[in-house]
Amino acid sequence: MKVPWMLVLKISIDFGVIMKRMREKRAAIAHADGHEGTMGTGAQVFQGRGRFTGPNTIEVNGKILQFRKAVIATGGRPAIPKVPGLADSPYSTNEILFNLEALPPRMVILGAGVIALEMAQTFATFGSDVTVIQRSERLFQSKGVDKEAAKILQMALEEDGVMFLTGTTKQVTTLRSRGDGPDDFPLLKLTVCNNEGDSEVECECLLVATGRVANVENLGLEEAGVDYELGKGIVVNYLSQSVGNEDVFGVGDCVAGVPRLTHMSGEMAKVVVQNALFDDDWKLSSLVVPAVAYTEPEYATVGLFAEDAASKASIDVDVYRTSLEHNDRAITESDTNGMCKILCKKGTDEIVGATIVASRAGELINEVTLAMKHGIGLATDEIVGATIVASRAGELINEVTLAMKHGIGLSGIGRNIHSYPTTGEAIMGCGLQFINARWKRLDD
Repeated sequence: MKVPWMLVLKISIDFGVIMKRMREKRAAIAHADGHEGTMGTGAQVFQGRGRFTGPNTIEVNGKILQFRKAVIATGGRPAIPKVPGLADSPYSTNEILFNLEALPPRMVILGAGVIALEMAQTFATFGSDVTVIQRSERLFQSKGVDKEAAKILQMALEEDGVMFLTGTTKQVTTLRSRGDGPDDFPLLKLTVCNNEGDSEVECECLLVATGRVANVENLGLEEAGVDYELGKGIVVNYLSQSVGNEDVFGVGDCVAGVPRLTHMSGEMAKVVVQNALFDDDWKLSSLVVPAVAYTEPEYATVGLFAEDAASKASIDVDVYRTSLEHNDRAITESDTNGMCKILCKKGTDEIVGATIVASRAGELINEVTLAMKHGIGLATDEIVGATIVASRAGELINEVTLAMKHGIGLSGIGRNIHSYPTTGEAIMGCGLQFINARWKRLDD
C-alpha cells in the first residue's frame, strides 16, 4: 500500500503472543468439526483407526460396523519431495509451523504455491528473512495463471522483503539440530542448482510447501472395492460415489481430481449428504469453484481464469479488464495495487472465468462465481431483500443484488461455493438455512 506520507517508527512484535492468539482463534473455530459437535447432532462417534473389511463393513478397534452408505473423508498431508538430506532434516510443514513460539531469523520455503506465498509474506512482515525457492521463473507458471496477476503478486511480496530464488534444490544439510528451548533453532543449508550454477542458502526454519497427497493407505479400500490412486486419491463419479462401490462416497483432499480447497471439501460434503441420504443427484460437475491466495493483495480466480487456460480448453474468449487505479474506494484507501479480469465466450456475455488481484479479492470473486452459476434457484425461494452489517458489507451486498436481479433464489446462493475463509460465507449460510429447512426426515 502506497501512502503520500512517511512515518518512520521502530516496531517490534511479540511473536509468542501473536502465535498464542492465533492458536486460540483456531481452537475457537475447530470445535464445530470436533467429536462433541458431531455427537451434538445425534451422530455416534467411534474413536480409533477405521478400516474397511468388506463392501459394507468397517472395523474400528475390533468392532465391526455395518453401513448402508459410507463416506471417506481422510484428507491429505503435505507432499515431501525426494531431496537428498531432506527426510532426515528438522523441516516444517503447514501442519506444525504454527507451533513455533519464537520467530526464526531466516526462513527458506520450498515451493511457490498458495501456502508458500501466504507464509512467506506473513513471516517477512514479522521480521524474518524469507527466501522462496521456486522451479519456474514466474509464479504459478505451471498452472497457466494470468501473467499480469502473477507479476503484481510477486512484486508485492518482494516489497515486503520476500526474496525469490529460481532453481532446483539438490541437497539439504543439517548443520545444527533443534534444541529444547523455543529459541534453540536448528540450522540448515540448502544447495540450489540453476542455469547460473549452484548456490547455497542457510536458514533456521525450512518450510516444505510443495503440494499435498491423499491419505488413502491402510484403509482397506481393496476389501471395499474402492478404486484409488496412490497420492492422487479415491476415484469417484459425478455424484462423488466411488466408481468401484456406489455405497461409498469420497469427500475432500482424499479424492482424486478435485481442487484441494477447504470450501471444495465443504461443498462435496453437501453433495454427499443430499445424494447418500436423500437420493438426490447433486453433481460435482456442476460446481463452480473459486480459489484464493490470502496474500496482500489477495489473489482470486474462478473457472478459466486466464487466456492460456481458455486456449487449452479450446474456448475463444474476450477479456475485459479494469484496474484499481481508477476505483474511488481504492484511491481513498491508498490501495490501488490490483486489477480485475473477466473472460467471456467470444462475442457473448457468458462468463467463463475471472482473475482478481485486490485487498479483498476473496470476497469479490464470490459475485463472479454466482454469475457463472446463475439460472439456478426457483421462484419459490425468491429473494426480495437483504440487510448485511459487516466490515465489508458494501462488497458483500453485491452478490445478493446480482441474485435478485437475475432471479437466482436463496437456494442458489446456498449452492454457490464461497471461498474459505471469507465473510461472504455468511451470505451462503442463509441459503443453507433455506435448503436444510426443507430436508425430509429419514424416518418419514
